[in-house]
Order: sequence, then structure tokens, then C-alpha cells
Amino acid sequence: MDPFATNFSVLSGELRNILFRKDYDNTKVNLLIDELNAKPYGTELFVHKHVIIYALRTLAQLFFTHSQTIPIPLPELIGICRYYMLHGLVCQNTKPEKLMPSQQILATPVKNNTKGGKKQRTRKQRNTAIESIKKELPISDRSLMRDVDNFENNAAYKPVSSTFMEPHKAKCTPWPMTSDSDMSDVESSKEAKLIALKSRVRQSASNLMLVLIKVSERKNIFGFWWALLPSCPNENNWALEGPSKMTIAYCAVYDPIASSRTGALSVILALLSGSKMYLSQAESSKMQTTSFIPFSESLGYTILCMHKVLFGILEQERNHSVILVALKCCDALIQATPYHKMKNGLICELVRLTRKFLIHREVTLQVGALITMGCILSIDPKVEEVTKAVQKDTASTKVLELNKSKDIDECDDFKEGYSDDEMFMAVNEVSAECERCDIVHFKSWILDICFKNMGWFFKGNEIIRCKSSPIPVILESLQVISAIAFHHFIEFLSPHLMLLADILCNMIQNDHQEVVLQAARTVSVIGDAVQKLENAGEALPLTHCLYMWEKLLPNLSSLLQCQDNASAKAVVCDCIANIGERSFEELPRRRQLSCCALLVGSCCVEEAAVRAAAVRALAMVLMYRSLREDIHFVSDCGENILRALAESTLMVRTKAAWALGNLSDALVKNREDSDIEDIDDDLLVRLLEVSIHCAIDNDKIKMNATRAIGNLLRLIKKETLLKNSQIKELTEISIDKLLDCACKVANMKVRWNACYALGSIMKNDVLYTAFSGWQKRVFFSLCDLVEGCKILKVRITAATALRAPRTRDQYAEWFTQIWRSIMAAMEAAANFDDFNEYKHKDNLIEQLCVTLSHLCCLLKPSDLPDILDPLSFHYECGKGLFTQLPHKLPPENASCLKILEAAKHVTMNLTAINNTQRQCLGMLQEMFIWDL
Repeated sequence: MDPFATNFSVLSGELRNILFRKDYDNTKVNLLIDELNAKPYGTELFVHKHVIIYALRTLAQLFFTHSQTIPIPLPELIGICRYYMLHGLVCQNTKPEKLMPSQQILATPVKNNTKGGKKQRTRKQRNTAIESIKKELPISDRSLMRDVDNFENNAAYKPVSSTFMEPHKAKCTPWPMTSDSDMSDVESSKEAKLIALKSRVRQSASNLMLVLIKVSERKNIFGFWWALLPSCPNENNWALEGPSKMTIAYCAVYDPIASSRTGALSVILALLSGSKMYLSQAESSKMQTTSFIPFSESLGYTILCMHKVLFGILEQERNHSVILVALKCCDALIQATPYHKMKNGLICELVRLTRKFLIHREVTLQVGALITMGCILSIDPKVEEVTKAVQKDTASTKVLELNKSKDIDECDDFKEGYSDDEMFMAVNEVSAECERCDIVHFKSWILDICFKNMGWFFKGNEIIRCKSSPIPVILESLQVISAIAFHHFIEFLSPHLMLLADILCNMIQNDHQEVVLQAARTVSVIGDAVQKLENAGEALPLTHCLYMWEKLLPNLSSLLQCQDNASAKAVVCDCIANIGERSFEELPRRRQLSCCALLVGSCCVEEAAVRAAAVRALAMVLMYRSLREDIHFVSDCGENILRALAESTLMVRTKAAWALGNLSDALVKNREDSDIEDIDDDLLVRLLEVSIHCAIDNDKIKMNATRAIGNLLRLIKKETLLKNSQIKELTEISIDKLLDCACKVANMKVRWNACYALGSIMKNDVLYTAFSGWQKRVFFSLCDLVEGCKILKVRITAATALRAPRTRDQYAEWFTQIWRSIMAAMEAAANFDDFNEYKHKDNLIEQLCVTLSHLCCLLKPSDLPDILDPLSFHYECGKGLFTQLPHKLPPENASCLKILEAAKHVTMNLTAINNTQRQCLGMLQEMFIWDL
């Protein structure tokens, strides 16, 4: 037998032992790596390539299934993967080289905490790169399938129709080893067999690279980007530079085999997915050439080169699988790129190249292009180029583009009738006569395409019903409409609210349940967008809003009552919650009652998701004045919230806790109006009891329970205490729970809300006379937090809470200690240097200054000697902060007004009697008098 065949047979048997008998350890891994680093076996290229393929696949399987127990030598493996991904494409050394990670130091990524408000609902996007791994894994190992599904890809826009999309990767040879008889197969051409083997080597290397990206920490993989992706300063000629030819981007463009190009693009997709935190530092260079290239500009070069790589693929590629993965790479790149710091032109070019696939005959490419457009429309922070890119072309621009893409337009893959339509072209003049004809003119061509996909075509003053596209295209079109409503509502959708209502009403009556669900979600997003405009003082005409809800509510109500789909019912509850107070108050009374009855009834249905959505919606509509003043409705809401808080399902309890906080806010607002009747004392006691119980629940429940406790204690009257002795005991327990949450819990939001709640209870004058001893504990705890808490948002809320007492007597003997703590906190804030919390520093200083100003307004001459010591110690710092603050704030700002009130008090109202008081008063006057 040939010795090379003998070696191959022995190695194949060894690999089988490693895989199927779990005969693996570090020695075996090193053996495989050594085999991959070895030179070819003389002239036996076929044997060597089979060995390489098996070794690469064995390593991929081992690291994927046993990454926790086997050390992964990334420098060696990344070098091997890159070497064999380029195998047969470029001239390389005779064996792989070890690649070392970049030593560039990144700022620690900080997770963005949204400030609240409703988010656009999204669903998890299928990652093409991971789909290729799943296809290669043994089907019997379901645990591996679950592990692959957990590969995260956080993004602003995620497609709704991923379940309808076919796997994008072309078929590859399965994981089980090929028999030795493959060595003797007769090929029609030895050269053809060699080309096929080289392609299998490159695909196996791609799969190993995907596994390494999946099982390794992203920050470790990021260190190898310099060796995997191009970063050429001249992005237009990136492929001409030697280093760029040694990247996987070169494979994606120049590999002659489509399946190998797909594999390389899948690796690029895995690298780009979830990389926003790292690429956020990137920026385009403002100068042509410099001797020193900052790291941020180097990242910018990588982003520019990757755009050019993908532009070239979208322009020239004809294989559908490759195009689809390229579109997915575009999605990941869009979501990771800080376009506000990059040069203009990238988005317009990307839109130009993507737009043709929106009218492709292949459904998966249409869906992929819609997803890419959704990602572009969801770019945050917003850039003007997005609006420009999706606006309709002028006639002259359109002629130029038609000439440029003549060959593409003539391709059979693209649908007839779109290229010459008016949907891509702007109306040059919109005359008064046209307006009288009710011509439907959208500013963006993407709206025309989305609506045509749903079966609505607009031409002049005609609205033509046409055949709708396949279900996946309709679903993604609705999601794109949602993205436009969420990010660009006022620019593109606000003039067409009534037309939107007609189309969505039709979609809600669709026979396909997924279409109904997505249409309802779109309605919810549009309702939220309308409310945002109202809050910003840019309300749409009330008649348009009423038309929309009058058109949609009957179908939404039927959906909530008759639909078996729990997800659809939950979304309908969100829709009702997003009607908005302005529109709700003007709806017919029967519609108002119907909405309230449906929400109350949905709190008792079988599906937990619906109950959670219904109780949340109840709490939102409860804030409407007409419903808030209806004490019977308020009581009904309270009963439903109590019932939901007693459930075992965490999701329901979380929403109910948020609703409890909203209910308590509504009760506080009602207390401010003396004409509104109070809720029953029994309900108040039960609400307080359940709030105390929730304060020891999950953190998401705690944060809202503490807010509710603060508001409920603020409602207690002297008469209530006299009639119900139980409330006194509950009050003392409540304060203890708030102090525990403020000082001992790790979760920032829980501590923040607990401090807010402590401020709320100190606004109730009754508590100062009916109870004793609680003030000392509350004041001292807040002082400790305002001075030493590492989380500045907690310090800010603690500082705000310390100015809640309205009179000097309410501070009692702890006034001086609070003064001392506030001044010490001002000194600490001025010298604060934690980068992660730096963005809150100015707000903290402002709130501390306002709190000290509040204390100044309550000063009596007898207090001056007591505050002299801390005032003298922190005088320079305090004067500096009070001097700087008015220059940073507008004069009408409430903080400025409070500081001016304090300045007036210490200069005009406060009188010193002895020298000590005069010394202290003089320092205060110096601190509050500054040159404007």
C-alpha cells in the first residue's frame, strides 16, 4: 500500500477516535494543530488536502462541544484559519504563521441604559453564519442546536419574518468522515478534483473560524480584526494592497466557488454582529495623509473598506446565496457603524445597490433587501443622509441611474414594471390643482414599494388594488413601515395617517395570523409615534387621529375578543394603551367604555402574556384625566393590579408592579385636586401591604414597588391614621423596606427609585407629627448615599430627596448634618474622575447646588454658627461651583431660579446678630454673588 495512503488511513482512524469515542485532550488538539502547520506531503497533494479538511473539521467539532474544557490557542488557530481560507487564492508561505492580537486598548464598553419610553418591538434575527454551523452539526445533538440558537446579535432593527427564510449557505459536505475509498475515486479531471478539494479546505477553515468566534469572547476576537479585515486608507483600491489580499474580505470577493464566498461572508457576518460597542470609536479622517494614524481612524478605514467590499459584491454578484449573506453582512455593518462620525456617501451608495433587490423575483432576496432598508432607516443617531437616500429621485437623477444600471434592469431576475414606474421619481411640482385631486404622493419610494407589496398601488389620484406579495415580503414590509414610524414618522408618514389607517385596517383582516400580528404591532408603533409628536408640541390634526382610531378600533376589539393568538391579543392591548389622552378624550363614549371593558376583561384571560399587556395598558390609560377622576374605575384598576401581583408568573408580576407605580402616581395627582374623591381606606391598606411584599421580590418588581410605597405613604391623612391603626404599623415597615432598598440592594434602578420614594414620603407633613424616629434614619441614609455612593444617578436622587422637606422645623436637629453632607458631596463631585459615570457629573453638581440653595432659603440666624465649620472647609469649592453653574444653564431654568431665591434670602432677608453669624453670612453672600 502507498505509504501516504497508509498515513492517511491511520490519521483518519485517529480522528474518528477523537470525535466519536471522545478520546480528546490537549495533546490531541496539539497534534491536529501540528498537522495543520506541517508542510504538504511531497507530491501527494490530494492526501494532504483530505487530512487538512478532516483536521479542520475535527477541531471545529471539538471546540464547539468542549470549549469549556479545552484551552483554545487563538493566535495559532486564527493564523491557521486565515491561511486555509486563502488556500489556492493568493501566494502564501509554505505553512501558517502565528497571528498575535492587536495591543490597542479600548475604552470599557458601557451598556446604554435607555431613559424609558416604549421601544419598537423587535424579534431576534437569524444569523446566517450560525445557520451554516447548524447545518454542519450532527442533527442528533439537539443540545448543540440550542447552544447555537443562543448566539446573540443585539440590534436596533430585527426582521419579523426570519422563520420564513431558507438557510443561505450552500450545501457542504456533512460532518461524518468520508471513507478511505474516496482516495481512489476516478475524476474526469484531476485539476477539477484539486479545485474542488481546495474549495472544501476553504469552507472547512471558514467553519472552524465561525466556531472560534462563537466560543471566544468578542473582545479577544476583536484583537485579530487587523489580520482578518482590510483597513486600507485608500478604500477604493483596497484589494491592490498586499495586506488586504491576506484578509477574508479578499476570499469573499475573489473566491471562484460560490459556496466558499458564502462561507467567507458568513465569517465576516459573525465578526460584525454585535460589534457596535467596539466600532463606536471609529471616525473618518478629516485629512488626506498623516504620519500618525489614530486608532479611531484605523477603525474608520476598516469600516470604509468593508463598505466598499460589500458594495462590490452587491454590484457584481449573481449567485443568490452569496447576495443574501452579503445583505446580512450589510445589516450587521449598518448596525455597528457610527455614521454620524463617518464621511457622507456610504448610506446613499448602499441604498442604491440594495434598492434593486427590493424588486427581485427571488422572495428571499426581497426580504433580505427589506431587512437592510429597515436597518438603514433605524440608524441611531439619525443622520440626514438617510432621509436623502430614501427620498424619491428627481427626473434627471433617475435618467442617469437608469443608464448606469441598464444591464441590471434588463436581467430576468428583476420584476417587470418597476424600473419605469413613477414610484422612484419625485413629483417636480405639486400644484394646488393636484392637491384638490387628492394625489397620493409619498416623499419616499420605500413607502410605495412596501404598500405595493401589501397590495396597494398609487398612481396619480388613483389607488389601485393589486396582487400582494408572498407572506414573508408582506411581513417585512410592515416591519419597515414600523421602523419608519419609529424613527422618521414626521418626515414620511405624518401626512398620510388616514391612508395608513385604511391599509392597516385591511391588513388586520388578513387570513394569515402572522400578518395580523405584525399589522397590529405597526399600529402600536404608529400610535406611540403620534403621542411623541403631541408631547413635543407638534400634534397632528385631531380629525386625522380620530379617523385612524375609529377605523382601527372595531377590528382591534374583535381581534382581542375572538382571536386565539395570544401574541396578537397582547399587541392589541398595547395599541389601546397608545391611543393617547388627546385622542381618547375625543372618542365617542361607547368607544371609551369598550376599550376600558376590554382591558379589564383581558386581565383575567388564560394567557399570561395577554394579562401582562392588559394590566400595563390599564395603568397607562389610568393616567388620562377623565379616567383618573373616575374613582370607581381607579378602584377596579387597583383590584386587577392586586390580582396580577399575586400571580406566580414573573412577567405578569413585573408589568403589574409597573402598573402599581402608575396607579400610585395617579392617586397622588388626584390628591392635588380637592374635588376628587379619595380611594377607600381598605384598598389603600391592601395596596400598601402588597407593595411591601413586592419590595422583597425580583429587582424588576422592587424598583416599581418602592416607587408605589413612596406615593402611597404620601397619601396618608391624619384622619386615616386615627381610623385605622394598621396603617401606622405598615408605614414604619414601609420606611424600613425603602431604606433597605436604597442602601443594601445592588441594582441601581432599585436604589434610585427607593431614594425617590424617600423624597416622596418626606413631602407628607402628617408623617412628621404622627411618627418619630424615622427622620434620623432617613436623613442619615440619604447623607451617606449622597456622599459616597459610586453610582452618580443614586447620588443625584438622594440629593433631590434631601430637599423634599418644606420647612426648617421638618429638618429638626439634623439640619447641620445635612448641610455638612451636601457640601462634602459637592467637593467630591467636583473631583470625581470615574469615566463610566462622568456623563452624570454636571447633573449631580447642579442638583447638589439646588439642594444647598433650598437649605439656604430655610436658614435662620441661629443656624449660622453651626454651619460655619463645613462652610469654611468647602468654601472655595462651593463658590467655584455656584459661579460656574449659572453660565451653563438658561436664566429661566428652575435650578437658576432656586439659586437666585437663595441669594436673595442670604443678602436681604437673613440678618446676623454677632460676629460669628456675620462671618458665616458674609461667606454665604460671597458664595451666592457672582459676575454674570
